[in-house]
Amino acid sequence: MPLFQRKSDEQKRQEAEAAQLQQASQDALAQGGIPLQAQRRLDELRGRGGGFFTSDLTVDEFVLAGRIGFHPLTQVMGSSIYHVGWQPTPGSWGYRGFNAGGFGQELTVVSRAMNEARARALGRLAEEARRAGANVVIGVHVTRAEYDWGTDLVEFNAVGTAARFKDAPAVDHPAVTNLSGQDFWKLFRSGFWPMGVVAASTVYYVVAGWQNQWANSVWGGWANQELGDFTQGLYAARHLAMSRVREQAERSGAQGIVGMDIEQSEREHEVELGNDRKRKDMIVTFHVMGTALKEMVPKIPAIHQVLDLRAESSGVSGNQLRASEKGSER
Repeated sequence: MPLFQRKSDEQKRQEAEAAQLQQASQDALAQGGIPLQAQRRLDELRGRGGGFFTSDLTVDEFVLAGRIGFHPLTQVMGSSIYHVGWQPTPGSWGYRGFNAGGFGQELTVVSRAMNEARARALGRLAEEARRAGANVVIGVHVTRAEYDWGTDLVEFNAVGTAARFKDAPAVDHPAVTNLSGQDFWKLFRSGFWPMGVVAASTVYYVVAGWQNQWANSVWGGWANQELGDFTQGLYAARHLAMSRVREQAERSGAQGIVGMDIEQSEREHEVELGNDRKRKDMIVTFHVMGTALKEMVPKIPAIHQVLDLRAESSGVSGNQLRASEKGSER
């Protein structure tokens, strides 16, 4: 057999199509979208108009969603692996306040990378739901990962179940919520609608001032005392994260946020000061996520039949029922 064989015209055509498909998928990802293979699969699913579905809902969640007219279409997901750019380290020589006392500042490059990666993952999840013809994505959970082999990489994955309300038309912007199926059922029955998932991350660096350094030294470690610089850094990081989710909710026209999930972590960062001296600073990370909601209009009062226990004393038959409107709303 010859060592080298010339490719047939069919092989060349298939390779060219594969290259075009790969390039088109890369272009779609660069614009925050999803690959072409996923687009075609979801478009085909929508064209079939229902039938078999996949879901990560529990049995209780599935049953409750069906009771209010929502039927699952498919499991949807969004992912993003993001490169974190170079971030200068605060607290080195030349920074204002190094000798006078502690100070803090956000590591904006790291925070921005996390927020952008999560936003892309959630955006791709919503795009999959839109192509499937969904009205809402229930039970969205977001996971985050970092790699030992790539310390400058961060990954976000969002997974949920796309569902459609019975006989309702598809929408361009399906609602996304991190609430469980049970909580979504309660929300909908109470007359509220999710406006979307709001989320933010903040990575904050706190430089230890003289008081913190003394407290961590051999001589100052004997006494109980609060590390004021670190405490202030925690509040500053939390304020930034909460402010960002509030801004997102207000932009969507929401009235509030429910299902808040707050993840907090701290780690020490040791800084060499020279002459065998070191300083222990702190890096604070906050991740916040919840569901923005808004009350639905028009309101539909629920009608209940109740037994009038005062019927016999008033001369009315005890089996006679009267309808009364309750304050609860659908």
